[in-house]
Amino acid sequence: MSVIWLNESSIVCGGHDNYPILYNIVGEELAHGVRLDINQKKAGGGLSAMARFKQLDDKGTDDKGTTLDTTHINAISELRVTKSEGGKAKQFSSTGNDGKLVFWDVNVLSSTIAELKI
Repeated sequence: MSVIWLNESSIVCGGHDNYPILYNIVGEELAHGVRLDINQKKAGGGLSAMARFKQLDDKGTDDKGTTLDTTHINAISELRVTKSEGGKAKQFSSTGNDGKLVFWDVNVLSSTIAELKI
């Protein structure tokens, strides 16, 4: 599990849920915020034969098994602030046990998630 501060009243945690979660400090309480990895529906129909074999090779399964709606397909092992301004994080990254490195822009997250309060 990994935790970073976005500002003086917001933290982001990542771990075995495979997605980062925002928590806010309200008074002296830690309030559960929102999931930051919002599922984006992908356009398109079925898989071509080549795409199906590539997915079998990459994931070890086909679409008939369990699928995750997260960017990381394994636990997040580390979070890091990559850009900050005036003591506030503007961008952070997550790395996972799946080998992915993902960059998260705080302004983009704020504009796409209605419940987000940073």
